[in-house]
Amino acid sequence: MPLRNAIFDFDMTLVDSIKPLLTSANLLAIEFGLREVTYDQVYLAEVSVPNCTFEKLWTQLWGRYDPAWYEAYADHLTEPEYRAMELFEGGRETLLALRSKGVALGLASNRDTPDKPLRMLGVLDLFQAIVGQLDVENVKPAPDMILKAMDLMGAEPAETLYVCDSKGDLLAARAAGVKAFAMSTGGHAKEELLALGAWRAGDRLAEVLPFFG
Repeated sequence: MPLRNAIFDFDMTLVDSIKPLLTSANLLAIEFGLREVTYDQVYLAEVSVPNCTFEKLWTQLWGRYDPAWYEAYADHLTEPEYRAMELFEGGRETLLALRSKGVALGLASNRDTPDKPLRMLGVLDLFQAIVGQLDVENVKPAPDMILKAMDLMGAEPAETLYVCDSKGDLLAARAAGVKAFAMSTGGHAKEELLALGAWRAGDRLAEVLPFFG
């Protein structure tokens, strides 16, 4: 059965999340007298911890966690983080090309409210379904997000591709019964992603285009 729907993960699939996380981390560092961190330090912390929350990330970076940091982040650091976000190379063009082919687009992300950064990036209106962790009972690696996105899109598993980057994403895709295209941008080599169950793996978002139409 031909593929007709594409559901995307957000962090490290559509967007290089490390730059915005670095931005908010170093703004926290300035505000709370912590040492500033580098891109590589944030990257290693983010990709080495499954389902990495802010608490886990900041504990990795500074060896401890203070709830006051998250209060500051939620109060005035989300906007600077969103402004630092950029789609991976070819991301906007890939989304537009898929839409031009008649492909329905969805998003399934462990973020609380993925619609906000999508709006900042100017691609919110390209998605027919957007599902975050507040919309389901169980987050990835459970399949709930993908299943809910498919339900909103009227999509069948055999016609749906999940574009993602992590082991948890691949487990969710398998449980939802969809094919997974895994990106190496999340810190895993293509060979590793294929061994973990990816249907196909690649380095660039545009590599999904030949699978549709």
